[in-house]
This record gives sequence, structure tokens and C-alpha cells, in this order.
Amino acid sequence: MSSVDAHGTREAIEAIEAIEAIEAALGALRSRLRARHGWTHLEVRARVDAAARRVSLHGEVAVSRLLGPVVAVAGEVAPGWTIEGDALEVMAGGTWHALPGPGLARLLSACPRLEPAAALATELRPVDGPVQRLGEASGAWVVRTLDGTVGWLPGSLGDPVEPPRLSAPHHDDPRALVEAARPWLGTPYGLGGVTERAVDCSALVQRLARSVLGVVLPRHSSDQLLVAPRSGPGLGMGDLSFVWSEREALCHVGIGTGEAVIHASLSRRRVVRDAMPEFLAGSRRTMHVPFAELLAFGHRMAGAPSLTAAGFTLGRPV
Repeated sequence: MSSVDAHGTREAIEAIEAIEAIEAALGALRSRLRARHGWTHLEVRARVDAAARRVSLHGEVAVSRLLGPVVAVAGEVAPGWTIEGDALEVMAGGTWHALPGPGLARLLSACPRLEPAAALATELRPVDGPVQRLGEASGAWVVRTLDGTVGWLPGSLGDPVEPPRLSAPHHDDPRALVEAARPWLGTPYGLGGVTERAVDCSALVQRLARSVLGVVLPRHSSDQLLVAPRSGPGLGMGDLSFVWSEREALCHVGIGTGEAVIHASLSRRRVVRDAMPEFLAGSRRTMHVPFAELLAFGHRMAGAPSLTAAGFTLGRPV
């Protein structure tokens, strides 16, 4: 449902036309998302101030990465209107559940029914649980993890559990983070992997930040950068260094040692230690997150069930 605050017949007609166009466009977007992904949550309504030619969008979307597209879709069909999405929220989600079994779980990027060979979004160890139920379709569950990752979990969910609480950091020494990274040298690279059998660049950072510092970081490197983006490569011990280059994935991340970077290299298919000049070779952009900001982030997120519940928005541009 939508509401109109309009004065005058012409303004009222234009406001109604804008609402109808936006609702139709959002309905089409909802249908496309369901057809593509097998499930979505997009419950959005428009409120129009005709005199100011302003549309305010209210409601919920499944994931934070939909916030921008929803506003963009509304703007495309209502030219001349200011579209505001500040009142949009990411869905709160439902009950929390233990992971199904003691081994690794596979969180998929798409509905297994639509994509039987769906890509691995991430592996989940028992310690990475519990997960929050968002939806269900075709015998698989859409869930959200502690770090905000949303994906498909085939099969059954574990037993319901109380909502978790992210802990505050329990360690503040960057040397400990660096020393914990050294045993990973030589570990095979694997996109979506989180274990010693195979790991990708952001999973290596995420695992060490949690095990050593007690800080839950986002799963993807572009979201890890959002913790506290700073220009330049970062030269402090324990800083997270990010590069954009032809050799590695876009927004590739590693852990700085002060004079080098330990990272899971896509090009060399293993975890390596590169001197800073080698890590930066061929890069067209560099950024970093200072070590102190990792701790500050952990303190800000502490007590919430997940990064999403704590208000951290994934998928924002930097």
C-alpha cells in the first residue's frame, strides 16, 4: 500500500501515476529476482509528497545489496521525482538454527533447483554457526550467517537455538595476528574455501581476525574494506592491505607484517608472503584498513546477533 500527500488535481494525478509506475517496476523486479534466485524478499511501498515531487521508499529487502537497485528502479520509471531510500531496511530475519552436522556445510550462491552446479558462496565450519533462517524454496533454505553472508543451504537446518551475540575483541596485539598467519603459508588457494585444505584471500583474513582477535569481519574483501577504508597500501603491522591488479582478484586483501603482506594468492594458487613492493606490483589502486580500526569495529559490533543486525551494510561502494 502507498500514500499520497498531494494538493491540487494535477499534482494528485501525477503522484498517483508515479506510485503506480514505481509499484509496477518493483513488482517486475521482484518477479525477476524470484525467477533468477528462486526466492526473494522485497516488500516496499512508496510515499509521495507531490508538492515537493519527492518519493520516499519504505519497507524491507532481502539483502543490503538490493537497496541501491530498488532506488534505481524507482528513479528510472519516475523521472523528475526525487527518490529517497533512507527508510528502506534489510529484513530482520527469522529464527536461528545450528548448522546441520559436525562437518563442513556448503553455502551456495544460488538455489540448487535452478542451478544444480551452483557456485560455492562459502564453506561453514561448526564454529561459524548458527545461521538465521530467511526463507525456503525447493528443499533448500535461504540463511544469513553471523557475518551477514546470505546463501542457500541445501537439506535440513539444525535445531533452533537462541540468537547469538558477537563478542568484543579479546586480543589487541597485531604481532599475534601476523604470527598466526605464518603457518598458513603454502595452503592451497580455493574460492569459497575457509580451511587448511583450501582458502581464499578474504577467508584467510576473516578466520585469523576471529580466531586471534575475536573480531567477526565480513566474508568478502570488498566488505572488509568497508570496515574503515583508507587510501594507500597500509604499512603498519596487522593492517589489511587491498590491491586492484591484473594478477590478483579485484579488491584483493592480505595481512600486513610491516614490510610484507601474507595473502592467499589467486595467481599463484597458494598462500604466500610478498614483500610490499611485490604485493603492490602492477596495482592500479591501493587501500587499507588500519589494525586499530579492526578492533574498533569489533567493539562496535559486539552484542548484536550478526553484522547485519548491528547495522553494518554490505555491498556499499567505496
